[in-house]
Amino acid sequence: MNQEVQKMLQRRQRFIRIWPPVALLLAAITLGFYTWAFLRHPILVNPLHVIHLLQSNHLDTATQGLLSIMAPILFLTIGVLVLLLLLFVTVGLINEGRLIRLLERQ
Repeated sequence: MNQEVQKMLQRRQRFIRIWPPVALLLAAITLGFYTWAFLRHPILVNPLHVIHLLQSNHLDTATQGLLSIMAPILFLTIGVLVLLLLLFVTVGLINEGRLIRLLERQ
């Protein structure tokens, strides 16, 4: 193998080695945040709580307005996140394809 292939393989191995702890940390942070939000601010993440407030008429008009504004923003944010995920997967597959082509030349 030439120097370029060895450097690329080392870089790929480093990324592969680093990713599991990073993924676990991000998952733990995300789950921790949603647990905190569910316990402290259920109106933001618990639709059953919001339904209960609506049915019991304890949800004021200002909060209803805020929720109606935030829903589209959150929907767009989720769409952007899905697109970013697709971008990252695509870039990863392109890099893997480049690596495979380099290895096939050897």
